[in-house]
Order: sequence, then C-alpha cells, then structure tokens
Amino acid sequence: MSPLLIALLVTVAVLGGLGYWLVWSGRWAEGKEFLGETRSEMKKVSFPTRDEVVSTTIVVIVTSFIFAVFLWAADLVILNGYDWIIRVAS
Repeated sequence: MSPLLIALLVTVAVLGGLGYWLVWSGRWAEGKEFLGETRSEMKKVSFPTRDEVVSTTIVVIVTSFIFAVFLWAADLVILNGYDWIIRVAS
C-alpha cells in the first residue's frame, strides 16, 4: 500500500471518528457554530501583499545576518578572553 493511500485512509478515519463523536456527544451544533464563527473571523483577516512579504523577509534575513556576525564577534572576544585568563593564570 502506498504511503499516500495510507495517509488518505487515516485522514478519512480520523474525520469520520470526529464526526461520529460530535453527533454521539451532542456537540454537532457547537461544532457547526464554531466553524461558522471561524469563517466569519477569517473574512476579517487582512493578508499581506506580495511586496510586504518580500520586504519583511528581507528585513528578517538582514537582521539574522547582523545578529550572526555580532554573536560570532562576541564568541571570539569571549574565547580570546578565556585564553588570556588561562595564559595569565598559568
């Protein structure tokens, strides 16, 4: 059996079990209400434009690079400081 078919069968089984549980426990109405509220909240969401995503991605990459350089320099300073302390103490 292919992994895709197994994943499909597991998904169907889980959703079927969830539906059965919702009906059996009397929570079907709560589930429908939750999904309705979720749909109305998703309509209020404003998704960023492509330009906003690209610009914020660039900011994240540049900031990560700056922090990487800072941490590398701090590591060198600390390492050289420990070496100096060990040489002086010896």
